Amino acid sequence: MNQTLHALAAGFPAKADTDWRALAEKALRGADFDATLGRTTADGIARGGTMFTRPESSGAVDTRDKDLFLPWGMRQTLVEATPDKANAAALDDLMGGVSELELRLDPNGQTSLKAIDIDDMDAALTGVDLSIAPVHLDAILGQGTHAHTLLALYARRRIDGEGLKGGLGINPIGRAARQGVTLDPECFNKAKDLVDLAQAAFPQLTIFRADGALAFEAGASEAQELAIMAASIAAYMRLMGETGMDASAAARAIEIRLSADADIHLTMAKLRAARRIFARIVSRFGADGEALRADIHAVTAGRMLSAQDPWTNLIRNACAGFAAASGGADAITIRPLTDAIGRPSGLARRVARNLHILLAEESHIGKVTDPAAGSYLHETLTEKLAQSAWALFQEIERRGGLAAAFADGWLQGEIAKAREAKLKRIAEGEEIILGVTQYPDPDPRAVETTGSWPHVDEPEAALKPVFLAAQFEGAE
Repeated sequence: MNQTLHALAAGFPAKADTDWRALAEKALRGADFDATLGRTTADGIARGGTMFTRPESSGAVDTRDKDLFLPWGMRQTLVEATPDKANAAALDDLMGGVSELELRLDPNGQTSLKAIDIDDMDAALTGVDLSIAPVHLDAILGQGTHAHTLLALYARRRIDGEGLKGGLGINPIGRAARQGVTLDPECFNKAKDLVDLAQAAFPQLTIFRADGALAFEAGASEAQELAIMAASIAAYMRLMGETGMDASAAARAIEIRLSADADIHLTMAKLRAARRIFARIVSRFGADGEALRADIHAVTAGRMLSAQDPWTNLIRNACAGFAAASGGADAITIRPLTDAIGRPSGLARRVARNLHILLAEESHIGKVTDPAAGSYLHETLTEKLAQSAWALFQEIERRGGLAAAFADGWLQGEIAKAREAKLKRIAEGEEIILGVTQYPDPDPRAVETTGSWPHVDEPEAALKPVFLAAQFEGAE
């Protein structure tokens, strides 16, 4: 039997972009080539009307080996305002297949759980085995206080800290940007104390969150989101270095948070670019080996969700979840379909967590590591996004770092430009919102919630997340 392998492309001359374009123009029969086929991302990166070829740095992105039974952390966010309701939701989620919990916290108890007191946090997590169900914190105000409370709870329950996983979610730069205030340098000193405490007793906890998703929700482009993530990584690596922390340990103490939206291919490329950027930055600080691998938490984007016909959010969330899993996210949060209008009901929470199970156990998305590797489209988008983000990251560094870039308002201005450009594209029909700007349901069915999101009087936020889809249709 002949076992000879033949190269399928052997004997065929390589084709250039101009050759492909000539054939495409012939097929278009006089229609404008760029108007018909040409497309670019919000950052001006070509993604249509061109023939993609292998970029110089193409190849598989370094990711962790997947657990075939749990290919990513299935993380659900608790937004309930009282400990008993938060606990009921937590136990329901865990029994329904969720593997990680995120506590959204508010020291005033207006928008989410008030759990500064250790007894309140303990009550919210009653019956939760914290040694096998990682808990992550998400707070704007009182980040350090909440982190200390969680660490005290671990001590109260006498949990072995060596193997404990989870995250404290410390992000003082993001907190200042979200509130529209100048970062108090004392926040860094408090963060250093927390680094010493957490590393001594809980070495596997992530301490800092390099949050690019916050900017994306405010309207930032993909490259802007990655650049803010990169600047956050650099800032927190410096801070941990000042405590004497080993660079590899510092790199492992950072979790990245990025948004995943319904643009599947661009989201996949964004997550792949994030890994390259992370590895490049932390290696310059001296990290090596396993520490070069980014820990990425992808959250389905709130800005893509519609309040007008929330049922269509199921499609958007499914696409975003698929993109996050295919892009190699280590943990994924799928927002409830009602997120644009109010607190989720039990149905909304169940559907959100079931999307994880459908992707993992029926679609088998987690069985392949970096499935986009070798695809010229995805490799090109990954490379171009990484380059564009790196250029903006360098500009942020030239301006004195992320805190300084937010303090003088320059970065908020750049994000506002991207946001207005996107809203213009939606208004002019260049981008569609299914169920809102195209194919609206004339008689949409109502979706049950457990209450609207409370209005909170606060200073005008310099980087306030918005629901772009909801805003376009006139919803708050």
